[in-house]
Amino acid sequence: MNNFHLAQSGFHALERLVAAESWEIGGALGVAADPYPHQIANLQRILADTEVRHLLADEVGMGKTVQALMILNILRRRDPSLRVAIVAPERICYQWQVELSARGHISAPIVTDADEEQEHPDGEGYVHLIKADMVRRQPAFPSPEDYDMLIVDEIHAMNLDDAAFLSGLCRERRDAPRFRHVLLLTATPRLGNRDWARAVIGAIEPERSEIANLLGREPLEFLAEDAAAAHARVTDGTLSAAAYRTAFAADRRILRQTRSQWPGVAPTRKVHTVRTGPSDAEMPKIKLQNAACRDGRDNPIESAPWLQCRQMFRAGPILREVLRHRTFSAHQDLRDEVETTLSRNPGNALFDDLCDVLLGYWQKQPERRVIIVAGDTPTVDMLERRLSEMFPHLSEGGIATMRGRYNTDLVDVVSAVQSEATVLIMEEFVEAGLNLHNFAADMIFYNLPWQASRIDQLIGRLDRLRSGGLSAYMKDRTVGTIGIWRMIVAGSADERVLEALDLMEVFEHPLPYLDEALSQRLDRIITDAAAGRESFRKAASELKRELSFGLNQSGKGIASAQPHIADDISQIVGNIRASEHAGNAWLRLLHVSGALKGGFLTSNDGERVATLSLPPLLEDCPYKLGAMTTRETEVFRWSRDRLGKPPKKDVVLPKDRVGKRARFFSTGDEMHDDLVRQAYATLKAMKVSPIPVGIQLSDEDLASDLVGKTVILIRTSWRPSVLKDQQIRTRDDDVPAVRFGRTSDRRWISALFPDVVRTRCLVVSADGGVEVGTDKIIRALLGGGCRPTTNRQIQKTIAPVREFQRLVEMLERDMAQEERVRLGNSREEATAALSDRRQILTSETEAYFRWKQLSIEQLRSRNIQDQQQIQMTEGQIAAEQRRIQARISGMTDRLRTLEDTLAHLANNSMSETFVIMARVLPSAHLVT
Repeated sequence: MNNFHLAQSGFHALERLVAAESWEIGGALGVAADPYPHQIANLQRILADTEVRHLLADEVGMGKTVQALMILNILRRRDPSLRVAIVAPERICYQWQVELSARGHISAPIVTDADEEQEHPDGEGYVHLIKADMVRRQPAFPSPEDYDMLIVDEIHAMNLDDAAFLSGLCRERRDAPRFRHVLLLTATPRLGNRDWARAVIGAIEPERSEIANLLGREPLEFLAEDAAAAHARVTDGTLSAAAYRTAFAADRRILRQTRSQWPGVAPTRKVHTVRTGPSDAEMPKIKLQNAACRDGRDNPIESAPWLQCRQMFRAGPILREVLRHRTFSAHQDLRDEVETTLSRNPGNALFDDLCDVLLGYWQKQPERRVIIVAGDTPTVDMLERRLSEMFPHLSEGGIATMRGRYNTDLVDVVSAVQSEATVLIMEEFVEAGLNLHNFAADMIFYNLPWQASRIDQLIGRLDRLRSGGLSAYMKDRTVGTIGIWRMIVAGSADERVLEALDLMEVFEHPLPYLDEALSQRLDRIITDAAAGRESFRKAASELKRELSFGLNQSGKGIASAQPHIADDISQIVGNIRASEHAGNAWLRLLHVSGALKGGFLTSNDGERVATLSLPPLLEDCPYKLGAMTTRETEVFRWSRDRLGKPPKKDVVLPKDRVGKRARFFSTGDEMHDDLVRQAYATLKAMKVSPIPVGIQLSDEDLASDLVGKTVILIRTSWRPSVLKDQQIRTRDDDVPAVRFGRTSDRRWISALFPDVVRTRCLVVSADGGVEVGTDKIIRALLGGGCRPTTNRQIQKTIAPVREFQRLVEMLERDMAQEERVRLGNSREEATAALSDRRQILTSETEAYFRWKQLSIEQLRSRNIQDQQQIQMTEGQIAAEQRRIQARISGMTDRLRTLEDTLAHLANNSMSETFVIMARVLPSAHLVT
């Protein structure tokens, strides 16, 4: 690899190094997923906070997993030793494993009982996936001694005791460690239930939850009162709105993005209804169901008679079992009539209509795939058998199934979703966390669930962000449609239940967050509808008016917590796209230059990937890249839009039999980042000659305009991150909270003073005329189509550029002036931001002080006579006082450091400048 190619590669490395240091872009840049605006907004809010300790409660399908990967990518970049535990339901652990590998540069094992005792070298970071049913208390697992960060997905699906246990590990426990970073992911956090609120809020608001507990208050009530008091300070001008949102708002660490806030990001729903006319054999079922429902009182929806009545139109075996329940004992004649009808093996009008719907699909699109939701395992079995008989093309691998939560293991779930089947029949319990949009765009409810939350979760598995959706959203185009079919028997209780659900638009829109009281009202409306009580219609309409999409935001009248206008978000997305294209160009340059061997291939699954390996002659490679060899090929994805559907960890290349892990060529991948560091270091060590390098451009039109001219390319970087690293360092005597606080301070400053790279180009004619070069010329000069001459005789004939130094200095002055203007704007913003930060840190320290003072008062109030216990209590009080002093002194030092750092950054104009100078030659001059 010659010096010119080394310089080109160094220019690419510098640009990627700078991009990675901007947390607005860096985290999203490194994750192989389209960065939607609402995700960037959440990312900015979380990383600007004093702690990463949040509940992501976005609607189902809005990309919470991707946001977690973005945050994880940034934290791991700053701290490679970060140890992370991801707790998730067993069914979605493999899906997490794929997402981590395909999108997030992380190879994460799913921990088993045999893995728990494994030891890990000190200083090495790792990410482990832990099945939710493995959480335990003795010995604690996962333990803060083994992990720094806890991510819990679908926490609402956990056992409450386990969720409360994990919440306890997120709080300070005397001298025991706690999880330093916490992310909880769920669209339904169940905050209306006091027990769940204690668990969830305790994890993300540990100090204030402890204060509430010592005062005998519920956390949410205490937070609301604290927020109200702070809101009054905003009104009188003693507290800024920004400080209020970050430090006092009751929902300051609860983020919920909805489709109504970001219209157009998700598909459009098309809802259809199939009303099946009952046959003579089905009339007794309708009569029995309606009679039993009329007997229903205020019992919960998961109890009798509702549980039994909603099973009336399911498979014969389950119906025979249900009929023996005491629910139907008051209607013996009707029950006997149904049993007699079942013994005759009558037809099934509901199944006949299902076949008609499927025929309508496949007559227009024979390959169209569909998901069918059934009520229970026997009904799944019946549908699988009868559809195979009715449609012969489904009999050989055309049907995949997912049965109830206890009847399907993890392997079956994964194989079903990733299968090549045409029909997926799933039980309604199979819901949380599965990405079904990769399988089909249509869902048929063969049996209607009577719980709105279950319907919402099931549709949410289909109604999700998808590949290509961001591009359509940015261009104000639709991102597609999904079809939802509801099948009910006319005259049945199901028909009235559907009417109630439609009055509340459950199928048309995602549900908002529902507290316990709203959930109970909704269930009561459903049971009233099933019982045929006229009041359900009015109640459903009233509840629909009350429902607001999104959590009730604290602090009405205060400016939005997201000040970013659409243009700002669009610019960030545009920068990410541009960096992706630059990464592709760099890969091609590495191939063309001979630095690494490889090419662009299409995998056996049709996915376009790039390959890299060491060249046959190792001396031709200027980089040492870990385990890369001359024989083993590393596979890279470079485009977010080119991941498979669904994405997979491995790809199989032509002529290969075994799949290889496909990495994403971006920030966060170990090999990519190592290449960036080495290419940048090589660029820094190079010296620029006043004699241009002779080059040829493959773009003939551009080359014809530039032949004989000299192109001077200058790339200058301003990297405040280097100064931040020098100024904001952890101290040996820092307590954990202060140490992690300094890390958050660095992230916060990065938002005010991001690293910047600027590129300028001049074209110098033979007569000395100078023109400003276009972006097209810049891209051409850094691309693989720009090749230096290997003809030494020709190179010797190229004369130096006489005013080279003057031209470079002129460009440097212009870019330095741009930087001074930027620093001036940042200085004003930083002054106001530091005042807000001071209020935030002070309020959080005051909350900590209040908690500890209450703890001390509680210790002193003990009626203890034993001298040994008195000494122990005095020791505990002294320890609490030391913790208070350490937190106060740490906060004071953090503020002092922030002031000093901002003063240095606001006046720092240090830069690095690198130059490439080339003379464009005719093609003939490249002959050796």
